Amino acid sequence: MDRIVADGWPLAQLHSKTIMEAGGAPGGLRHHCAVGDDSLYLVGVWESEELLRTRFASAEFPSAEFQRILSEAGFPSIEDAEITVLQLHAIEPPL
Repeated sequence: MDRIVADGWPLAQLHSKTIMEAGGAPGGLRHHCAVGDDSLYLVGVWESEELLRTRFASAEFPSAEFQRILSEAGFPSIEDAEITVLQLHAIEPPL
């Protein structure tokens, strides 16, 4: 889960326009966006924690193009996000 501290509603609108129009977040099985009092939360479901960590450790992630799209849309740097890995207990409906 990524937590971006900022006014969440404008970022949620940018998220819908920018990320989802681009086909969703790269590498995950599922991708969800939620808004809290002072943050935007991006919740991804991945096949494994190892794949998630490999993806985020990759020299190609985020790609220059993905960073450009986010920056132009007004997102803060992905390096400023708080990333928390949780173990998924259940998912409905199943993948």
